[in-house]
Amino acid sequence: MTEPEDLAQRLRDLRTTADVHGLSPMKVSQGDLAHAFGVSVPLISSWEKPVGAARPGPTHLEKYARLFATPRSFAGQRPELLDLEALTPEERVSYDELKKKLGLESEPANPLRFPLGEPLTVVCAELPEQLQAAREYADPLSPDHVELYSYADPDALFDLYSYLRQVNPNNRIRYKLVTRLDRADLDTHLLLLGGVDWNTLTRQVYDVLGLPVAQVGRDGIEAGAFEVTDPDGASRTLVPVLEKVDGRLRLLEDVAHLCRAPNPFSRQAMTVTIFNAMYGRGTYGIVRALTDVDWRERNFRYLEWRFGSVPTFSLVSRVRIVAGIVTVPNWTDPRIRLHEWPMRSG
Repeated sequence: MTEPEDLAQRLRDLRTTADVHGLSPMKVSQGDLAHAFGVSVPLISSWEKPVGAARPGPTHLEKYARLFATPRSFAGQRPELLDLEALTPEERVSYDELKKKLGLESEPANPLRFPLGEPLTVVCAELPEQLQAAREYADPLSPDHVELYSYADPDALFDLYSYLRQVNPNNRIRYKLVTRLDRADLDTHLLLLGGVDWNTLTRQVYDVLGLPVAQVGRDGIEAGAFEVTDPDGASRTLVPVLEKVDGRLRLLEDVAHLCRAPNPFSRQAMTVTIFNAMYGRGTYGIVRALTDVDWRERNFRYLEWRFGSVPTFSLVSRVRIVAGIVTVPNWTDPRIRLHEWPMRSG
């Protein structure tokens, strides 16, 4: 439990340095808080004392989190508490983060942490032979054979596999090419890297699940697109953003897809997780949304809030490429999210 003096410092910081929470720089008085919370100014002061501070109860700490989760609390002449139901998805994630900082909430559910002892298989596509840069390394009969030379999406594989090992230390975790799977692999938690062109298992899972998301081909410079169906039945085509520079294509923004569902090929209660995009850089980005140390917890919280415990969910998002660098999608930003399914109830 947080010591009272440590908590007092956090409460002072919230009140006097609101800009660190995404609000405009401002100072909120103790009187403002007393008005918003319906308590006395001396009580607010007792919670902020450097030495011998009183400890607010959970009800008042929740009010702190709700008040400072959104700049809309400060839109009027005096701060006003919004109802929890009035918070946007982005504000709700900020609210949950503040609750944790104030000692009210535990870690969010991690979709990449699996039940103890249950096996995992990361399934990768095999690069076509003409794209394997050094055949002497990709050839299994070569003395200098390196297995990963024939793997598509090695960046995504390295990031995902190492993180899975970190959070599932007592599970058997393997990575395999889709062309080398056996029956036993299908009875594990499957994590599929890459799209339908090279990863044939991704294609089969899409067909079986019947998602309102499909990977389709396109004419022109784009390699393809995602076709999504909205709740009203209308279809949209989501395409990556490319430009031609000196005759070469440059990727500015990819479209990537995360899906979690029950494993349709397993005889046991296993899951399948799809990390897919139009390009390898997008696949890497959608993996990093769940593994990057700076962004994963915020994205975990968003998934937990948005989808709860539903067994099957789907999220299509942008992955921006800036100066050749794959940025990590922040799913609390509505400009990043392109399509979500199912609709949130309530």
